[in-house]
Amino acid sequence: MTRINIEIENELHKKAKLNALLKNMTLIEYLHEALQDKVKKDQKGGEKG
Repeated sequence: MTRINIEIENELHKKAKLNALLKNMTLIEYLHEALQDKVKKDQKGGEKG
């Protein structure tokens, strides 16, 4: 596993943290899932073009 240090807007952080709490996840778990979903989506889009 690799650690990264990121900077995000305050409003995005608040929304992500709230969504994570509503899904009974930590913010790190939520971000990890979101990144995985985005990578999969982008890979599928790249195969079509």
